[in-house]
Amino acid sequence: MKRIFERLGSIGFGLPSLESDLVNERKFAGDAALQPFVAALLDSMLLPDRYNPEGHVNSVYFDTPQTLAVSEKDNGDNIKRKVRARWYGRPETLPESVPVFLELKHRIGSARRKIRVETTAPRALLAGAPLDDSRWPAIFADNAAALGEPVGAIWTPVCRIEYDRLRYNDLEGSSRVSLDWNIAATAVSETRFPQADVPVALDRLVCEFKNRGGAPPRWADEMLRAGLRLQSFSKYGSCMERIQSGIPSP
Repeated sequence: MKRIFERLGSIGFGLPSLESDLVNERKFAGDAALQPFVAALLDSMLLPDRYNPEGHVNSVYFDTPQTLAVSEKDNGDNIKRKVRARWYGRPETLPESVPVFLELKHRIGSARRKIRVETTAPRALLAGAPLDDSRWPAIFADNAAALGEPVGAIWTPVCRIEYDRLRYNDLEGSSRVSLDWNIAATAVSETRFPQADVPVALDRLVCEFKNRGGAPPRWADEMLRAGLRLQSFSKYGSCMERIQSGIPSP
C-alpha cells in the first residue's frame, strides 16, 4: 500500500485515507439500441430517483500530456484516477451562472472514492469556449483548498463528453443506479488533437450501479438476458480511443 501512495503522490494525487470511503462501482454495457427495453426493465424493478430522475450530463475530462488516464484504462491498471468538471443540462437551458462539480476519482479495482466540490462557472465558458481556454484549469486551481489536494498543472482539458441519463434507487440492494446513452465526445482540445473530427458518438449504453459491497444486484440476470454484459467500460476511454485512432462515429 505504501508504494501505491508513493506512485499517486508522484503525479499530484493522494489516496483516500479510510477504506470505508471507497464505494464499489460496477457496470453493465450493451448496444445502445437496447435503451428502450433496458429502461422499461429498470422502471419495472426500481424506483426513479426522487430528486433527479433524468437529465443531460456534461463532463470535461482532464488528462496529462501522455494521456495517463487513457493509458491506465487501456492497460487494465488496477489503480486509476480521473479529473473532470461536470454540469447538468443542455446548452440552451443553462442559466448565466451554472453550478459545476469538480471531481477527482480514485479507483483501486472496482472500489472508488470520489471527491466532489461544487462551484459555479459562466454559461459562456461551458456552452461555447474551446477546451484550450485558460479558464478551465483555473477552475481547479481556484478550488484546490476545497478539494483537499492539488491538481498538477500537467492535467489539462482534453475532451468534453455528453450523454442522457436516467437515475434510480434500488432500496433492497442499497444501490444507486443510472442508465446512460446517447454518449458522445462533442469537443476536444484543438491544441492536442488538431485533426480530430467531432462529435464522436458511441453505439453503447451503460447501466451503472454503486454500492458498498460490489455484489451484482438482484436484477443482474435481467440485464444479462437483455443482452448487456457486466464489464469494465469507460466513456472517456472509449471516446478517446476513437479520437486518437481517427475512427469515425458508427
